[in-house]
Amino acid sequence: MGLRDTGAGANHANNNPLTKTIPAYSSLMSGIANTALIALAFACFSANSRRTFGKAVFFLRVQSVDGKNPDFGTAFKREILKFSPNLLFSAAVFAISLLPVYPTEDFDALLGMFRSGYTPEDHGTAKSYFIWTIAVVAWWVWPFIVWKGQTFYDRICACKVVSA
Repeated sequence: MGLRDTGAGANHANNNPLTKTIPAYSSLMSGIANTALIALAFACFSANSRRTFGKAVFFLRVQSVDGKNPDFGTAFKREILKFSPNLLFSAAVFAISLLPVYPTEDFDALLGMFRSGYTPEDHGTAKSYFIWTIAVVAWWVWPFIVWKGQTFYDRICACKVVSA
């Protein structure tokens, strides 16, 4: 049965518990805020010839293509671009939250649906997470596979990572 073909015992009008949505505003806002804070912290380390712990361990640092140290604005833009898959994931979670979800109010209708043989459909959530994981890994790893001396976000921000 489809998500809207709810079988016996369910209301087919506006009170259908399967057509309610729960927008994930808090998920969207926390995802954006967390990503911005991480990018801010990394930008503080990358700006003005400072280094993150990982760059210090491998004796690397970020500089602009003209050999100067990036200012805070450039470093922040670079970090936002680096973590842009996190922002897209937060937006995707929010967009998915706008779709109809399972019951939020009428438990008796849901119980009647399950007793009449209704089973929830699998809409490929695991497949979606797998595809998203591949896309994120590609965003961070692909530039190293087709190495041209810079990652995508470094080219956009006119930066490069060099030996310290």
